[in-house]
Amino acid sequence: MRLTNRRDFLKLLLISSSLLVLGRLSISEMQHAQNGLTPFGSWYVVQYSQIVPDIMLNNYVLTVDGEIENPLKLTYQDLLNMPSIEVKDTIQCVSDPYFLRANVLWKGIPLSYVIDMVKPKSNVIKVVGYGADGYTADLPIEKAKEPNVLIAYMADDKPLPQVHGYPVRLVVPGWWGYTYVKWLVRLHFTSKNILGYWESLGYPDYAKK
Repeated sequence: MRLTNRRDFLKLLLISSSLLVLGRLSISEMQHAQNGLTPFGSWYVVQYSQIVPDIMLNNYVLTVDGEIENPLKLTYQDLLNMPSIEVKDTIQCVSDPYFLRANVLWKGIPLSYVIDMVKPKSNVIKVVGYGADGYTADLPIEKAKEPNVLIAYMADDKPLPQVHGYPVRLVVPGWWGYTYVKWLVRLHFTSKNILGYWESLGYPDYAKK
């Protein structure tokens, strides 16, 4: 079969992986699902690179830079010490939002809190997130300031699974999953119209579902 686009590839991947998942759900996972959350083993996985970054907490740093007054380098412990909130959210892949979705309770720091700390210049229009795997996605500054957009470090009361962005990822409720940068290592504030990976390939820059 010739795979003509990303949607076809993801559907084929989903069919094969779903057969395995259906046969392997444990009783505890099914109870978890009954609470409205998707068990980790049933989350969909889409990523930019075949390599899953192996990030050690003792040398993790989130760099916040660009056109701001107060650049920061935040350790994992710095993030844990900041005010946090929980947000229940459905993350969905734009390629097949019916099947490629997961209901998650995220915990993390509102991105707006960090924005207030770094004080972007008045001409900033975007925040660009960078993953340790080389992936990028951009957010308009107005979206980045919304109170439920998170720098998340927990999902369903547990640290993020490695394949889903451990130790830190972006969470952008109401927008498509390609904006949820995994293995987040940099936030860059800019007055330029920089596009993330999928945005540069024609996916909506304003990624509202």
